[in-house]
Amino acid sequence: MKYFILILTTMICFYSKSFSQVSPKPQSGLPNQNNQEIISSYQDSMIKLKLVKLALNNPAMKIADANIRISEAQLTRARNSWLSSINLSGNVNEFTIENSPVALYYPKYNFGVTLPLDIFSRVNSDKEFARQNIVINSELKKDKAEMLKVQVLVAYENYKEKKEIVFIERSYIEYDYSAYEAAQKSYSDGDIKVDVMNKAYQEYLIGKAKLVTFEKDLNIAVIELEQLVGVPLSEALKL
Repeated sequence: MKYFILILTTMICFYSKSFSQVSPKPQSGLPNQNNQEIISSYQDSMIKLKLVKLALNNPAMKIADANIRISEAQLTRARNSWLSSINLSGNVNEFTIENSPVALYYPKYNFGVTLPLDIFSRVNSDKEFARQNIVINSELKKDKAEMLKVQVLVAYENYKEKKEIVFIERSYIEYDYSAYEAAQKSYSDGDIKVDVMNKAYQEYLIGKAKLVTFEKDLNIAVIELEQLVGVPLSEALKL
């Protein structure tokens, strides 16, 4: 009986320990990184939509709209072009005007209509030409809109990349400058030689030179994006 109780107690302890290891522990009070990433991704998507919308007010798109309106006006003119091809003519017998006895002879007056034989085929051709111009200009507008969308999104990704690179390089410079200050102190204390301090200073200068280049690339990326959307980037990025 004593051995049975001992075995039973051991089994209970084993299963209790196993359950405590398998059961997940509640994590309370920790920042939800997934939610932050979702919010950041949502904001990024909204910015992209806004940038594309702004770009669609680009002068190139207004030119595309104007070409469509011109084609529609050409179609209207083609539909009415047959009117300019019809010639009306008429005359009155001069004896009728003078009340001459000869005025009894007919015709006292006559009218005529001149209608070109090719009027219908020519009008149809003009209308078809105008219709095809509308189709062409409409498709050109769609193609231009897609190209602008791609250009804006690529320019935006390029801007984000350059901005992140500048941020990282500034962090490097802060570290290099701290290392240089520490090297100065170590040199003053006699712990290192002057060439070690100079090397730390050179590292700092190299980092500053890189930052100048990276900031130039960032400024160019901003200019290119602003050219596409037509407004300052600070305004375009506001939600």
